[in-house]
Amino acid sequence: MRKFSIMLLFFLLFTHSSFAQDISGLSLEECLTLALLNHPSLTKSQASVKDVAAQLDALRANDRISISLTGSVNYDGDYEDWDSRYHSESLRISATKLLYDTGRNRLQKAIRTESLNGAHETLRNTMVSVAANAKRAYYDLVLKFLNRDVEREKVNNLEEHLKNAQGLYDVGNVSFIEVTKAQADAASARVSLMKAENDILLSQEALRVAMGTDIAGPFDILLSTELLLPQPADDVNILIASALNDRPDYKKLLHDVKGSELAVKNAARANSPTINGTLSSTFSNREGSSSTEDYAAGISINVPVSDGGATKAGIASARAQLESVNADVEALRQNITYSVRSAALSLTNATDRVRSAEATVKYAEENLTLAQGRYEVGVGEPLELSDAVSTLASSRYTYYQALYDAQTARANLDEALGHLPPEIEGRIQDWEAQ
Repeated sequence: MRKFSIMLLFFLLFTHSSFAQDISGLSLEECLTLALLNHPSLTKSQASVKDVAAQLDALRANDRISISLTGSVNYDGDYEDWDSRYHSESLRISATKLLYDTGRNRLQKAIRTESLNGAHETLRNTMVSVAANAKRAYYDLVLKFLNRDVEREKVNNLEEHLKNAQGLYDVGNVSFIEVTKAQADAASARVSLMKAENDILLSQEALRVAMGTDIAGPFDILLSTELLLPQPADDVNILIASALNDRPDYKKLLHDVKGSELAVKNAARANSPTINGTLSSTFSNREGSSSTEDYAAGISINVPVSDGGATKAGIASARAQLESVNADVEALRQNITYSVRSAALSLTNATDRVRSAEATVKYAEENLTLAQGRYEVGVGEPLELSDAVSTLASSRYTYYQALYDAQTARANLDEALGHLPPEIEGRIQDWEAQ
């Protein structure tokens, strides 16, 4: 995990340099990269990894020799009559090494190692969540742009209808009420277009927050890929097994279980003896006397006799924490099963709705063409034409919404599996293979 994080950081920095100065049209991959580079929650997770790593280094220091240096200058004569004969100096250097502690420090290092592994998994899980949120926000913005285009098409169709109605009225083929009806429809469509434009601004702000960036003013995204159908889901049982194997938060809890099991063993040794070895050298000098240099070596043994039940309470506490973590593992396992099944079903449902909505759009386009032709030759009703325009807009909304739902379900499924979006995961894998 540590190797992956370092490689991912270099990959993101390398790819980010190519578009950092130009955000006029952001692709999905660039939005994901910006999110993984800038989101504050990732900074927090990285700091947690550093904190736990520092704690582990502190425990490793207990196995090393500690060296101390002590110096002193003394005067033990009459303070009113300074006499160098009563002036002395000493310098002492000592080295201390833990020789035996019934394996407590080793257990503490093992516990902290599990915590460090868990912190790396938490970082990975944060990356997955940040990327999933950015992808959902990106496609929400895509949807808002496409809905804006639908409203523009609706305005154009109704303004064309207004133009035709005005022409037919001028030659006396229709009544003025048809002109006013066309004017009202066109005005209403323009209001809807303004709302769609405002929805884009709101969605841009949501994407900005999801990326964790401070882009000044409105910005565009690349719509070359639009809302294509995502990759379909595999067999749900295979997906669940994959999630239980790959989910960083689940793997983090498994590290917590191992750490808690080690904590129970460590708590049982809290009242065990310890042995330390010490080696020291002392140099002393006193005015008027010869200098002396002494060496000393010793072993100290600390054997606790009674701790008033503190060890027993510590064991009980450690076992309770182990039970709690095991319960968390089971709860997350059930949640993973549900989230994977739910996302897979949503993806299948959205894909089916896309195919149905696509056919509806085709029928609505044909119906509008017929209605426009009938009206232009004077045999169609204005209500028929306005209904055809509204039906086409509604069918496009339904189609784009189904595509958006499919992309969202795919993002939810990737997150439930503990995977980064394939749009950036594949690029990372390709980069690692080079």
